[in-house]
Amino acid sequence: MNTTDKKLADAQAAAAVSMAEARESACEAKTAVTDAASAAKESAADKLGDIKEAAADKLGDIKDAAADKLGDIKDAAADKLGDIKDAAADKFGDIKDAAADKLGDVKEKGSDILDKVKGFAADILHKGAAGAENLADKLDN
Repeated sequence: MNTTDKKLADAQAAAAVSMAEARESACEAKTAVTDAASAAKESAADKLGDIKEAAADKLGDIKDAAADKLGDIKDAAADKLGDIKDAAADKFGDIKDAAADKLGDVKEKGSDILDKVKGFAADILHKGAAGAENLADKLDN
């Protein structure tokens, strides 16, 4: 084999080795990129999971705080309503007592007037009867 053929064969052999190395290097690069992408994906998923968990915790805290505030508002409203109810009951009791007093006064005055009317009527009837007897006595005489 002459030198040119030998050089050509050596160059072809070197090219074949370089191609094999290039393929192997490309496969390694592909594997490295795939591994890096998978790691980045897992890291992103972990971060999103952490964010989701933190958001859920924060929303739970907000929900609990809102429930506490609403409970406080409900309790305050119930207390105020109880105070209003008690005050109204006292006022209605006062009104009832005042009305009962007035009704008692009216009944007493009515009773006094009725007694006076009865007395007046009895006097008139008594005087009328006495007058009728006098008249009858005078007519008989």
